[in-house]
Amino acid sequence: MLIKEYRIPMPLSVEEYRIAQLFMVAKFSRERTTKGEGIEIVANEPYSDENGSGQFTHKIIHVGSHLPYWAKSMLPATAVVEEKAWNAYPYVKTVYTCPFFGERFSVVSETRYFDDDGQQENVHNLKAEDLAQRQVEFVDIANEQVDPAYYKKEEDPTLYHSEKGNRGPLAKDWTKTQTPRMCIYKITYVEFKMWGVQTKAEQWIQKSMVRDVLLLGHKQAFCWMDEWFGLTMDDIRKYEQETKEYLQKMINGGTTSPTASPAASPAPTKEEATA
Repeated sequence: MLIKEYRIPMPLSVEEYRIAQLFMVAKFSRERTTKGEGIEIVANEPYSDENGSGQFTHKIIHVGSHLPYWAKSMLPATAVVEEKAWNAYPYVKTVYTCPFFGERFSVVSETRYFDDDGQQENVHNLKAEDLAQRQVEFVDIANEQVDPAYYKKEEDPTLYHSEKGNRGPLAKDWTKTQTPRMCIYKITYVEFKMWGVQTKAEQWIQKSMVRDVLLLGHKQAFCWMDEWFGLTMDDIRKYEQETKEYLQKMINGGTTSPTASPAASPAPTKEEATA
């Protein structure tokens, strides 16, 4: 098992990031889904259990061509990865499994969010054994570069300025000077019990399926600020439902273009506010 804790500073407050995260996941899903490949949303509903309450999501990821050669040689073309997430913000648990591999494959992450600089040593209350194995990596959305294939000038935090949030472009030392500022602490456990490829596979998953996605996604979350800033939770839930319908069409071979980002709910009139 390979254990890594990613710490991602963001030029947002924890309260702002709640909306930014949900918007980012929905829009990112649209951009990563094409005919027959991508993300299918099975469930997106409230949950409540002995540990608390929040929003449960179940997604099926049709991996298709998004795999390295060594993985394609072991998987059928129809292989899928299932994602189940329990979002009790500011805590989220996510579990990835692959039915084809059964118990031999799992990716489990726990994420916590704080209005701080990312210097807390053990926010996940890890046991000594896991602490000894854990590798901590900071992810810097301004000073690290994404794969050139995914680079867009309009999604570069060192160039972007948000009119609505009045933030950006981010300077080289932004993690010391920018306010507001928060940090995402994501601990990820990757296990792939396959003789001969376990180490290689676990390293690839942590790099390509986790860290690279976190870097790109959080650059986009910041640079999409003017699309999500001011949205309410009701706006987000409506956008998520539209996204679910759009993704289903695409997975089934449709060619419908993504709908526009949701418009913020209008502010109440004076009469409504005092009613």
